[in-house]
Amino acid sequence: MLISFNGVLTDADDKIFSSHSRIYKYGDGFFESIKIIQRTPQLFNLHYARITRAAKLFKIQLNEKWTQNFFTEQLNLLCLKNGFVNARCRITFYRDSQGYYAPISNKGSFIIELSEDNGVYRLNDKGLTLGSYGQIMKPSNFVSFFKPLSAINYVMAGIAAQEQGCDSVVLYNESNRICEAHNANIFIFRDDEIITPSLGEYCLDGVMRQHIIARCKALNKPLFQEEITEEALLMADEVFVTNASKGIQWVESYGGKFYGFERVQELFSELF
Repeated sequence: MLISFNGVLTDADDKIFSSHSRIYKYGDGFFESIKIIQRTPQLFNLHYARITRAAKLFKIQLNEKWTQNFFTEQLNLLCLKNGFVNARCRITFYRDSQGYYAPISNKGSFIIELSEDNGVYRLNDKGLTLGSYGQIMKPSNFVSFFKPLSAINYVMAGIAAQEQGCDSVVLYNESNRICEAHNANIFIFRDDEIITPSLGEYCLDGVMRQHIIARCKALNKPLFQEEITEEALLMADEVFVTNASKGIQWVESYGGKFYGFERVQELFSELF
């Protein structure tokens, strides 16, 4: 398996950084997950915009040559070299510098990894089950909008989902309102309205979330970004979650409440 390390194709088993690296010591960076269909990264304009926002806010300096076209070419080349047509991609960006908490420089590096994927977006046949995780609240700051490498809150939430026998768990912000699922953004149907937590609730600023909001606006569908309490989730008619890898996935149950999926199915057909 080949990966890309700062634009150089490298065997995935090669040593590319030492135990002194900040990626190891501090989780000093962020990552982006991208779906590739027919060797074409999906919604990559939105992904690249989030990469540049994260790099600016995390004060990681990206090489001026690392443009959107540069990464598009890198992903296409990696697909060709690894024999993939459809893939799931992870690009990890980190601060490549010596130092303790305060780095000597803010120079950035990146690693691109691919794994083979199933191609087109498909609505799940069996609905997801949602549990709840409230031990670690999502922080009320800009870090919550991105995917930092120091993701212990998501790891613990994933373990909680396993322990509860659920597909995913909902996460709460510091105001004890629902902001997302541990691996996806969350939407509910309330009558004919679609509701999703606003960025003011400190949810992940998900690329698929952005895409669905924009498409619903273009189709004149009533979609609102506002607070979602646990009570609102239990009162919802239908629930779905979204991420860049799977698109839309409908939720069958949460907390003993069972949901339908007709409106989610209709929305999926219109958007995909």
